[in-house]
Amino acid sequence: MSLLNNSIHFNFFNNKEFNQFYISIFIMTFGESLINIFVPIYLFNLGYEIYQIIIFYFLVSLYFLVFSYTGAKLVGRMGEKHSILVSTVFIITYYLGLIFINKYVILFYILPLLLSLRMILFNYGYHLNYINHSQRKKRGKELAFIGVITLLSTTSAPLIGSVIADINFTFVFIASSLLLIIGTVPLFFTKDSYEKVNFTFEDLTKKLFSKKDRGNFISFSGYAVESIIGRMIWPIFLIMIIGSIFKTGLIISLTLLISLLIFYFMGKITDKYNKIKLIKIGTILYFFAWIGRIFADTYYKILFIDSYKNLSEKIVHIPWSSQSYDLAEKEDYFCFIVSREIIFNFIRILIMPILSFIFWINYNPFFISFLIAAIFSLGYVFIKKE
Repeated sequence: MSLLNNSIHFNFFNNKEFNQFYISIFIMTFGESLINIFVPIYLFNLGYEIYQIIIFYFLVSLYFLVFSYTGAKLVGRMGEKHSILVSTVFIITYYLGLIFINKYVILFYILPLLLSLRMILFNYGYHLNYINHSQRKKRGKELAFIGVITLLSTTSAPLIGSVIADINFTFVFIASSLLLIIGTVPLFFTKDSYEKVNFTFEDLTKKLFSKKDRGNFISFSGYAVESIIGRMIWPIFLIMIIGSIFKTGLIISLTLLISLLIFYFMGKITDKYNKIKLIKIGTILYFFAWIGRIFADTYYKILFIDSYKNLSEKIVHIPWSSQSYDLAEKEDYFCFIVSREIIFNFIRILIMPILSFIFWINYNPFFISFLIAAIFSLGYVFIKKE
């Protein structure tokens, strides 16, 4: 049976906007996946303590929060695709700067700024482009398809990146940068779209703390915390347990490959069944995935537990993302996207100093951080129904 059902396949070849979008996402995701998982490991290998690495990512979220509203206005003026293009300049500069971070201490404080600017321009451009060209009734299938091509690009990338990184991290940074440049090209075979910012900073503040959106606040907070622990702390845990960059890349690629099987199933049922019920089921499964990571202390335990984690993550993320876009469409979706990204980074600013302190005192830090991720993962289920 083909992984992609006929309706997804048909939609792909008959939607020019999405064709270019899919191709770009595939190339850019592959480029970033060559190195992203290894950045915390790279900093760790350079001699940075884990609590210092957490501070590095804390600065990313802090800068994001400071420039988020200004960045939204820039995206509105530049256009969705041009924003993605400009964001590529920042991420490439960021990667090249990592090569010299041990030589110039100031880069520890500058590079998070570059990464945050990349995130602002890319994330807003990406989500606006998707919501403007997606179809609500087929959103689960579309998200599943994007997930498939993203996963296809990320499955081999960590392994390839680990092989190159074993030789020299600099080569990985350069290869990733070149792929990111190539990835922007397909976007410009179609016209750009522009969005007006019809909301003020005060409107954002009211939305963030309104009672009617409290469920979303909890849900987005849950994603914010568990995802940053997964990106920031889990890779370092892997390298400490496995002890080899190549084996770390291999195990990440293997577990991602296994999770590819769930996309067909989840994309199909997300559009047919109640998304909230699917999110509830996925949330429970995902909670136990994080609990399982606490006990992952050997290569084979990691392979089994992380495979389960990636499977359960897709079960909750596809209906959760689809529900988020549905909610965004019912209001000023640009305001919704900006407020959601602000929540992500606001919560990370609150939680990362705590994580940094936990690793500084060094009392069962991985156990505690994975437990925190497990607790926050329960937040997904609070997303608004309507």
